[in-house]
Amino acid sequence: MANPAEALIRIEDDRGAIRHTGPGWRILVVDDDEQVHLATRLALEGMDFRGRPLMLDSCYSAWEAFEYLADSRDVAVILLDVVMEDERAGLNLVRRIREELHNEQVRIVLRTGQPGYAPELEVIRQYDINDYKAKTELTVTRLASSVITALRSYEQIVALDRHRRGLEQVIKASADLFTERSLNEFSAGVLIQLAAQMGIEPEGVLCAQGSVDGPIIVAAAGRFANHIRKPLSALGNAEIEAALLEAFSRREGFKSQGGDILYLQSGSAHPAAIYMCTPAPVDEQKRDLLRLFTINVALGFETATLFEHLRAVAFTDPLTALPNRSGFITILDRPLPGQGMVVILLDLDQFHFINARLGFQVADALLRAVGHRLVASFPEAIAISRFGGDRFALALPTLPAAEPSLAQLESRLEAAFETGFDVAGRHASLSATSGCSYAAPPAGGWGDSRPAGDLLVQQASLALKDAKLRSRGRLVPFNTELERRNTASLALLAEFRTALRNRELVLHYQPKLDLSTRRPVGVEALVRWQSPKHGLLMPAQFLDLAEASGLIVPMGLMVLEMAIRQRRAWRVDGLDIPVAVNVCALQVQQADFLQGIDRVLAAQEVTAEGLEMEITESVFVGDDERTFDHIQGLRDRGFGIALDDFGTGYSSLSYLNRLPATTVKVDRRFVQGMNQDAKSDMLVRAIIQVAAVIDAQVVAEGVETEDQADRLRALGVPVAQGFLYSPGVPADRLAAWWLEHDVPAAR
Repeated sequence: MANPAEALIRIEDDRGAIRHTGPGWRILVVDDDEQVHLATRLALEGMDFRGRPLMLDSCYSAWEAFEYLADSRDVAVILLDVVMEDERAGLNLVRRIREELHNEQVRIVLRTGQPGYAPELEVIRQYDINDYKAKTELTVTRLASSVITALRSYEQIVALDRHRRGLEQVIKASADLFTERSLNEFSAGVLIQLAAQMGIEPEGVLCAQGSVDGPIIVAAAGRFANHIRKPLSALGNAEIEAALLEAFSRREGFKSQGGDILYLQSGSAHPAAIYMCTPAPVDEQKRDLLRLFTINVALGFETATLFEHLRAVAFTDPLTALPNRSGFITILDRPLPGQGMVVILLDLDQFHFINARLGFQVADALLRAVGHRLVASFPEAIAISRFGGDRFALALPTLPAAEPSLAQLESRLEAAFETGFDVAGRHASLSATSGCSYAAPPAGGWGDSRPAGDLLVQQASLALKDAKLRSRGRLVPFNTELERRNTASLALLAEFRTALRNRELVLHYQPKLDLSTRRPVGVEALVRWQSPKHGLLMPAQFLDLAEASGLIVPMGLMVLEMAIRQRRAWRVDGLDIPVAVNVCALQVQQADFLQGIDRVLAAQEVTAEGLEMEITESVFVGDDERTFDHIQGLRDRGFGIALDDFGTGYSSLSYLNRLPATTVKVDRRFVQGMNQDAKSDMLVRAIIQVAAVIDAQVVAEGVETEDQADRLRALGVPVAQGFLYSPGVPADRLAAWWLEHDVPAAR
C-alpha cells in the first residue's frame, strides 16, 4: 500500500483563487475535476526550482486551455488530463498546441484516470510529451519529480532556442554586412549566444572594439544599451572600462569583479573584448566552452569588421575623409520629413595649374584644406562630399517651401574661399565655379515624391557645366532649359557616333601666307561635320562632345588620314602643299598615340614629310613625361611641331626648353589687339623673341586687316593666316585659290 503521506490528498477549496501572477515557473493544470486542481496545488505548494517558485494556473477544459495558451507563451509545464470533454480531448489539445500554436517549448505531462484509452508508448512517440501517468500512480514525490524533470527539459529547450535566435541574428548580419548596422548586428548576435551559453539574460553586457581612437562600443544590452557607437570612455563605469583596457593590453580574457571578460583574438588590427555581467560564478567547464566560442566568433568578427571597412572605403573619399559621390547620394536618399534641400556642386578654378606647378602633395593638402573649410563654413550641411579631382558637393537644408536666395548662397561660397589657404608653407588663392539644384517638399509633405539623390546631383552637374562655359567663378542654378540642351547634346552625340562610322567629316583648309612675298606656304586643316540632318556644322558645335566622350581620339586619326589623302591628291595635280593638322591633349595622352600615327602612315604608304602637328599648351599641364616622349616621337618621325595659341594657356619656359617645336603660332587675340593697346603689341614682340630663342618659325593667326598685316610684317613675323587672305575652304576651292595666289610659281 502506498504511504498515506505520499497519496494525493482530496480537499475542498474555492475556485475563485486559482490563478496566480508574478515571477516563477508557470505550471498550467488542465483537468475537469476540481479535486485534481486542489490536490495538485497542495502537493506542489512551496516548491521551487533553481530559486524560482512554481506558480500554478488552472483550466477546466481543453478549449479553455487552448485559449489561455494562445495568449500566454511563457507557460513552462502543462499537467494535462486526457479525458475531459471527450475521451481524446487532451490528446487533441496536445496536437493543437504543437501544430496551431507552434509552441514547441512547453513541456506536457499527461495524466489520466482511465489509462486504457491511450497506450503509453504510442502517445509518447506520436506527441511531444514528457511523461504519461495514471492519476493513481502520482504520489506527491512522483508528481514533484515529474514536474522537476519537465522543468529541466523546458529550461534546456529555452536555452537552445535562445542560442538558435542568436545564431539567426549572426547569420542575418553576415548576409547583411553592407548595411549601416552590420557590425553592430553581428556583435549583438554574439551577445545573445553568449548569454544563452552562460544561462543568463542578455543584459548588462557590452562589446568594445579596439580602434585607433580607443575602444568603441559596437554592441550593448541592458543598462548599457544606449551607449552603442560611443567611446568606451563615455560609459561612465571606471571598473568596466579598466577591465576592458586590461584585456586589450593582456590580449586575453579573465574573470573580473562582477563579470567576465572575453577577448576576441584575430588577425585584425582592431581586436575586440566583451564584458559580461555574470550574477553567478561560471564553472570551469563552461568557461572552457566560452573560450572555444570566442575563438570561433573572432573570425566572424574580423570578417564583419573587414566588410565595415570595405563599406567605408566604398562610400568615403580617402584623401579628405568626406563622403564620396556614392556616399553623398546615399545620404541624400535618406528620409528628410518636411525638409527641402539645395545641392551644390563646385569645381575649383584652375586647380590643375596648382597641381602642375606645386606638385601633387601640395595639391592634396590644399584639397584637404578646402574640405575642412567647407565643413566649417556650412555647419548646417546635410552632407559635404568630395566627388574626386577638384570637385566638391554640398547638400544644405532649406525651410519648407522657401527656396534660398541664390545671391546669399553665392556670397557664402565666396566667403568660404575669400581668405585663401595656407598649406605646406605656401599661400594659395582659390575661387570656385558652382552649379546647384533645389528640391522643395509640396504642401502635404514629400510622401513618395521626393526626387532621388542622383537626380539632384545630375541637375546640379548640368548647372555646373553651364557655369563653367558661361559664368566662371559664379553659382548657376539648374533650370529646365539646361536639361533640354543636355538632351539635345546627348542626341547630337549619338548622331556624331554614326557620323564617324559613315565618314561624314570633311576638311576645309585655310592657307598660310608669307607676309613678305604674299605667296602661300601651307594650309591648316580644319574639320567640319557634313550632317545629313543639320547641314554643315562647325567645330564649336561638336568638338566639346567629341572630347568629352573620347570620340576625339578616333576622330583625330581619321582627320590625319583625310589630310594625308588630300595632300597626296594635290601632289598628283602638281601642288606640293604642306598641311598642318590639329591634335588635342586627350589624343597625345593616349598610351598608344604613336602607334596610331604609325598605322595611318603605313596604311597611306607615306612619311611625315610636309605634315605638321598643331598642339595647344594645355597638352603640357602636369608635365607628364609621356606627353613629351610622344611629341618627341612625332618630331623623330619627321612631323613639324607647331605650338598653337601660344601665351593663352600653360606657358612655361621649362617645357619650352624641352619641346622640339618648329613653329610658334601667335593667338588671334594678341594679333587683333596689337593696334588697340600697347600690351598686346609687347606680348607679340615677346613671343617673337621666345620663338627666336628656341629656333622656331612664327605664324600669326586671325589676321583680318591690312593694318594688322603691316604691323606683323614690321615686327618681323614671317607667316600669317586669317580672313584677310581666306577663310577655311573645301579642298577643290583651296587648289584654285593656291594657283591664283602662287603667282611667282611661273605657271
